[in-house]
This record gives sequence, structure tokens and C-alpha cells, in this order.
Amino acid sequence: MSEYNIKKLKKQIIYRCSYTGTKETDLLYKKLIVNKIDTLAPNELYQLSNLFNKVSDIDIFLILTNKKNPNSKYTNLFKKLKE
Repeated sequence: MSEYNIKKLKKQIIYRCSYTGTKETDLLYKKLIVNKIDTLAPNELYQLSNLFNKVSDIDIFLILTNKKNPNSKYTNLFKKLKE
């Protein structure tokens, strides 16, 4: 993945995290995802983008607040985001 594609993917994720439809989710995403986006590897960015396409914001919110367990495919990603 080229540097340009990585920057583009980061911008898409940041935009997606900023306009979820609920203020609580926007704030949580900013704290746990946007502020840590530069620490994510390219494969983790791709996985996060894929997660947004497959899992609802409500489910992601519940996982980030430890009220629901993530699919095993995303366990390591959520662990890193919650650190």
C-alpha cells in the first residue's frame, strides 16, 4: 500500500469517526480511534475500514465500552484501540 493510499485511508477513517450520527459515539471514536490513528499499521487501518463497513456503530460502541465481545477476527484491533 502506497503512502498516498495510507493517507487517504486515514482521512476516510477520521471522517467516518467524526460523523456517526450520535455525539457520544463521535467522542468515543475521537478518543480511541482518531487520536491513535498514526499508531496503526497499514493492515490495521484496512481492517478498521473494513470493520466500519461490516459492523454497525452501535455494535462498535458496545465493544469499545466492553459491553459486547468482538468477533475473533477483530479482537487484536480492539485490544490495541483500547490500550
